[in-house]
Amino acid sequence: MTSKQTGKAVRRLTAGVLALQIGFAAIGAPAFASKVTLVSPHGVETLSPEGAIQSTGTWDVGTRAGDYIYVAGMRGIDPGTNQLVSDEEGRIRQAFLNMKLIAESEGATLRDATRLVVYVTDMYRYRPIVNQIQEELWGSGPYPPRTIVEVDRLNQDDIVEVEGTFYAPKASNTTKTAASSTVSPNGVKTLSPKGAIQSTGTWNLATRAGDNIFVAGMRGIDPSTNKLVTDEEGRIRQAFLNMKLIAESEGASLQDATRLIVYVTDMYRYRPVVNQIQEELWGSGPYPPRTIVEVDRLNQDDIVEVEGTFYAPQITSKNVNSKGKSAGNVSPNGVKTLSPVGAIQSTGTWNLGTRAGDNIYVAGMRGIDPSTNKLVTDEEGRIRQAFLNMKLIAESEGAKLRDTTRLVVYVTDMYRYRPIVNQIQKELWGSGPYPPRSIIEVDRLNQDDIVEVEGTFYAPKQ
Repeated sequence: MTSKQTGKAVRRLTAGVLALQIGFAAIGAPAFASKVTLVSPHGVETLSPEGAIQSTGTWDVGTRAGDYIYVAGMRGIDPGTNQLVSDEEGRIRQAFLNMKLIAESEGATLRDATRLVVYVTDMYRYRPIVNQIQEELWGSGPYPPRTIVEVDRLNQDDIVEVEGTFYAPKASNTTKTAASSTVSPNGVKTLSPKGAIQSTGTWNLATRAGDNIFVAGMRGIDPSTNKLVTDEEGRIRQAFLNMKLIAESEGASLQDATRLIVYVTDMYRYRPVVNQIQEELWGSGPYPPRTIVEVDRLNQDDIVEVEGTFYAPQITSKNVNSKGKSAGNVSPNGVKTLSPVGAIQSTGTWNLGTRAGDNIYVAGMRGIDPSTNKLVTDEEGRIRQAFLNMKLIAESEGAKLRDTTRLVVYVTDMYRYRPIVNQIQKELWGSGPYPPRSIIEVDRLNQDDIVEVEGTFYAPKQ
């Protein structure tokens, strides 16, 4: 056993009593949620459909913002008892069914999924079951773009968490069309451009839903051989190039990236290479908002996976620049890079946030004091500052915390920091409603930090 594995085992053992306490607290929750719709000032609807699981903390099960539905990380909780399903296969199936129920309550089907992130605590044990369940639910496909990563810990020492985004335009915006092999009933287009890598499982490369392109976690696979590039720098470069090809097939450039999530298996070894490749590809910037985290394992014991969201309006508006031309902090397709007064300063190949249409994407925020650009020293203060840094960027574009459509919180110790995250969310959101949230324990964050908070917000342009 390595020292890293030993450390994990000790932490899990010492946290056992607390895990039981948290589990008993969840068991005491009400069995069913009733249909309640709460709407933020900008029109973000908090979802709580009949028959869904009941939130037990500072999160809600989903939101609708415009044409998109965001579902919180779902676990295998039986909504009839609000307890975890006991057998592993049944629990993983239930996680997907919980997500499906929420999406369908807003008129979306599984075919309308635009992106899927699956967190597991054992890649080799649970990935085959995830694939099996997806085959059951999606049939022969097409499947959504998917990123699957192994993380240290999920809430209550669970085994899987599934987070999804769906597309279901409101009736006034579009007319339902017959599903085809590449287009869902709500108009989600599955992408498989010429020259791209080939999917080898229950996932596809990307989707277009409205004006947004969602690219699955890309790895450094050579599309001419469909095998991993052997050298590490070349492999990381190829992962970005694979993402770039898919985005460009729908009229987006790298400058039109609205969000980037990079999963690495060694922060110190691969983060400098990621930075170098981004400098090559984005030049002097502006760079997209980025979250980079170290996870336990990627598929095939790979070293890096890059997931991106891009913006390419199907109908050009007066607010979008002429194709191929960028102006200052605005991309050719109208993605605005954000750097508001009073915010922290970027120190690498990333920026704080972007606005793309009605959506604001904020990079993973850490507890950096903007007046000094240094980390706040005490842990509670640092976590609070991470949320405040995110809040400032969102508010610079007219969004409030109530306008959050999704939230992902990365921590390096679930039992130590999750209670503080909950406390700070109560301070900032009051009695709610809270945004859909996924909270996961990862191996490492930049600078060996303790927490990183990534948010998406909705604030329609006037």
